[in-house]
Amino acid sequence: MWLEKPFFSIWCYQIPFVYYEAFILKLFGSELVLKLLNVAFMVVTNVLIYMIAREWAGPRAAFAVAVLYSVYPAPVLLSSVLTNQHISLMFLMLGIYFYIVNPSWRRILLSCLCLFLGNLMRPEAVLVIAAMLIHTFISFIEDFKWEYIRTALSKTLVLIASFIFLTGAASALLKITGAAPCGISNNCPEWKFVLGLDTESIGVYSEKNAYILNISDPRLRHEEAEKAISDSLRKCKSMPLFLWEKTKRMWANMESDTWSLIHIERSRPVWNEFRCFTFEKAINNIISFDKAVYILLYILIITACVILWLTPAEGNHRAFFFTALILVNYFVYLLIEIQTRYRYFIMPSFFILYAVVFRECFKKADMYFKKGDADLNPN
Repeated sequence: MWLEKPFFSIWCYQIPFVYYEAFILKLFGSELVLKLLNVAFMVVTNVLIYMIAREWAGPRAAFAVAVLYSVYPAPVLLSSVLTNQHISLMFLMLGIYFYIVNPSWRRILLSCLCLFLGNLMRPEAVLVIAAMLIHTFISFIEDFKWEYIRTALSKTLVLIASFIFLTGAASALLKITGAAPCGISNNCPEWKFVLGLDTESIGVYSEKNAYILNISDPRLRHEEAEKAISDSLRKCKSMPLFLWEKTKRMWANMESDTWSLIHIERSRPVWNEFRCFTFEKAINNIISFDKAVYILLYILIITACVILWLTPAEGNHRAFFFTALILVNYFVYLLIEIQTRYRYFIMPSFFILYAVVFRECFKKADMYFKKGDADLNPN
């Protein structure tokens, strides 16, 4: 039985996503439906980017970032891949939306439910919850009144407590029914740190320490993982240099096309009429365009952060949530395994922050055209 395979006894959190895929395949009998659902989840994610950004940047700026995200190649390259990232991100973004926009008690509970469902597909909700805690405490600076502090803190703590309860209940239920005999947790969390702190591989996957996964005793496995990490760090000549190289690999590398385009015969021409234009050239052009957009994003994010700090505006405290989420995500990936596709989760936060830049651009443009109209019609 597939549940007895070592993969699912170690990475138990993958089981709910397998059941989701099995359900869709049983219902429709086609992988194409799973891929179409991926696209649907991506569309909903982009709609949520628009709806969240609209709250403090206005509809024009929100529409601009949504359009920019829609042409960003990195998510598109993953659209045909049967990964748990698409459905998870959609639910997590929905949870963020309910938390950020008019967070009534009902919406806080809806946020918790969405975070739970997203985490059930891919366990990344802990990053969102950490950002929520940081954002809650930052918001106290803006409104340091006991009534606000009590309400905001109560909502955040209720959300976290409810999330923990739902996660624990789901794990217990799946374990009792035999659907997930070992629960839905990660039974080898230290493995991500073994990979992430491997100073020879610079944090990417390596088979060097794979023997650790074959150790059945959790205590011995944990001790062996600690030993591997200690040996790796001891051999490291410069920790700052290691972290810098790891940062470059995670955040500056070209997007990988192997997940979705590995099956393509790259030497074949895209059109018979233009035989010199091969799939190799087409793919390279896509990756280059992705890199160009990615560089633009970094320029915009720096500009957005400067605007947030220097230009007080209503709703800016909501944008600080995404700044916190980006920072939490960055520091976590300094410690654990990295892949370029792991950027997928955090990229919507970047785009939402860009709305701040577009908001200021539209304001300047409106002022310029109004001034021009006044000059033409002085009376």
